[in-house]
Amino acid sequence: MKTKRMKFDSTFIDQSWLQRLGIPAFPETGSYIINPCDYWKRGGEEDLAFLYSSESLTLVSCHPDLRHELGQLQPESLETYRKYRADADRLEVYIDDLDYYLFDHQPDYTPEVEVIELTANRDRNRIEKFIACCDPRDLTTADFDEDSDYFYAAIINGQVAGILAAYCGVEPFESLSIIVLPEFRGTGAAKSLLARLVDEAGHRNRIVRYRTNQENKASIRLCESLGFRQHSRLQIMASLD
Repeated sequence: MKTKRMKFDSTFIDQSWLQRLGIPAFPETGSYIINPCDYWKRGGEEDLAFLYSSESLTLVSCHPDLRHELGQLQPESLETYRKYRADADRLEVYIDDLDYYLFDHQPDYTPEVEVIELTANRDRNRIEKFIACCDPRDLTTADFDEDSDYFYAAIINGQVAGILAAYCGVEPFESLSIIVLPEFRGTGAAKSLLARLVDEAGHRNRIVRYRTNQENKASIRLCESLGFRQHSRLQIMASLD
């Protein structure tokens, strides 16, 4: 029997970001808000601006020196703003991610690969052994976190072919990272892992948030194949000085 997922709509997601940035009331559709909060400081010391955008809303938290100019220009992205600046070569948009969600249906998909649940304590050695087999660049791209809350492994011929790590951020959202070893890509391992998480998150009454860099076409194809749709974009700009 399919698990019933928590019902929500796009407004619910926007509302969660408004709360995170300390904005008490939901603005009119199409609003562009420059917020004086210091959310932009959450990354590194060189960070200057954070932008969240959806079809209905754009939220910006930035260094005080940028607020007036960003408020006047209201750029659709921080990359657009960076290119406008005379010192563009000293600035970098180093985070440019898309958030995908399942809005209207449970995936009609039968996993092609066996998926088992691992626990951080009991299966620590197994998880670390798998990570040791991964290319460090793949770990960075996937933003894989060994301290995640849940782990699922795709098993092919008795071997761990891939692992999905899920962690609980701002409730009720549950984010994830997936790594599949190169020799097992194209086997359905990643899709089977994601489908399993969707089912398990439903039991936990949480919403799966699939975040990926906009240049990661393989990752985008994966989530879209299960019916995920893009809702929002997140960017962070920093100084290179």
